[in-house]
Amino acid sequence: MDENSQRPTPWDARQVMYEALIASAIDSAQMAESFGLPARQIILSCKVSGVQDLIAVYQGLAQRCSYALHLGLTEAGMGTKGTVASTAALSVLLQQGIGDTIRVSLTPAPGEARTQEVVVASEILQALGLRTFVPSVTACPGCGRTTSTTFQELAKQIDDYLRQSMPVWRTQYPGVESMKVAVMGCIVNGPGESKHADIGISLPGTGEAPAAPVYIDGEKALTLRGNNIANDFQAVVERYIQQRFGVQA
Repeated sequence: MDENSQRPTPWDARQVMYEALIASAIDSAQMAESFGLPARQIILSCKVSGVQDLIAVYQGLAQRCSYALHLGLTEAGMGTKGTVASTAALSVLLQQGIGDTIRVSLTPAPGEARTQEVVVASEILQALGLRTFVPSVTACPGCGRTTSTTFQELAKQIDDYLRQSMPVWRTQYPGVESMKVAVMGCIVNGPGESKHADIGISLPGTGEAPAAPVYIDGEKALTLRGNNIANDFQAVVERYIQQRFGVQA
């Protein structure tokens, strides 16, 4: 602050904070190098809890050094607030090619597992197209045309099933994490989205015939009917994964 007061046009307090963080991180890394630590073993992390602060500090670091950078919005908060804030900050930087590792810091709800932090971090990377961890599920938001809960329940069932199966599938079905599944709620958008997915289902909406066409690799493959559509579609997904991603002897 003393140095800043001598500037012809002093910076505001936030700019001074940014400069202090950046200078401290780089000075510490250079000192570590002077003691013999190779630069390739150094990763810098500046802890801030504001979205714009994180973006500004790491943009400055990226411009002024070549050390690996660890991104993370500390004390981001709970639930939706923490998820949105972390996503907003990290996505801007990652899209600019800034960042080598990331951490999402969430305050867990009572009884909630800390693993939600990892889920959100992986979803950010996958949404940006930087990494692929699990098959993606496209599902419509719901409207007056859709049935009240059918497509919501099926989308969650399929998403949970894919995530729970991935630890085994990674070894049995190489490449399965790139698969795209669509679970749509009516005839308006259902067929189109399903055709663009690897495998998709268009569930009957309000007033539609009780039939659910299933599309595989862009083509209508079959139609499911009855009260067991959810389990029937999960079985179709399982067969598709085995046939497409199974290692051929």
